[in-house]
Amino acid sequence: MELKNSATKTATAALNGINSLLGGNKVSRLESENRQLHGEVAELKESIGQMRTDMQKMKESHVAERLRASEQHQREIGNLRRIIDKAKEWFPMLAEFFRIERLCRSVGLSERHTDELLQGKVLVVTGKLHSDEYRRSFAVEKARLQVGREERDGKTVLDLLVDKVPIATWFKEKWEKKIEQKSMFCKMNRKIRL
Repeated sequence: MELKNSATKTATAALNGINSLLGGNKVSRLESENRQLHGEVAELKESIGQMRTDMQKMKESHVAERLRASEQHQREIGNLRRIIDKAKEWFPMLAEFFRIERLCRSVGLSERHTDELLQGKVLVVTGKLHSDEYRRSFAVEKARLQVGREERDGKTVLDLLVDKVPIATWFKEKWEKKIEQKSMFCKMNRKIRL
C-alpha cells in the first residue's frame, strides 16, 4: 500500500512537473481569468442594458414634462389674451395705446421714452428714427415727439407726431426729399460730364 501511495505521489508529482513544464498551471489560471472576464462582461452588458432602459425612461419623462409645461404655458397665454381682449372692450383706448407702443418701439424709441410719450409728455430727441416701410433710418435734430389724439369715424385714434406731423407723413416727406436730392445730384453729375 505504501508502495502504491508512493507511486501515486510520484505520478502526481511527475504530472505536476510535466504540467508546469507545459504551462498547465498557467492554462488553469488563464481559464480562471477568462471565466472571470466573461462574468464581468456579462455584468457590464446587463449594466449597459439597465442604463439604456433608465435613459429611455428619463427621456420619456422629460418629453412628458415638456409637454405638460408647454400646455400650461399655452393655457396661461390664452388666459392673458382673454384678459387683454376684455380690457380692450372695457377701455377702447387700450388697443390704441398698444398700437402706439409697438410703433414707438419699431421706430427705435426706448421703453422709457415710449412710456413717457404714452403718459402725454413731449420729448425732444436728436438721433435717428427708423421706418420699416422705407427700410431705413432718418436723422432728427431736436425734434419734438408726442402722441396726438384725433377723432376718425367717431373713434379716438392716437398717432405719433414728429414736430406735430403724423410720423407716417413725416417719413414720407423725408423719403421724397431724399429722392429729390438724389435726382438733383444725378442731374448735376450729368451736366458736369457733358
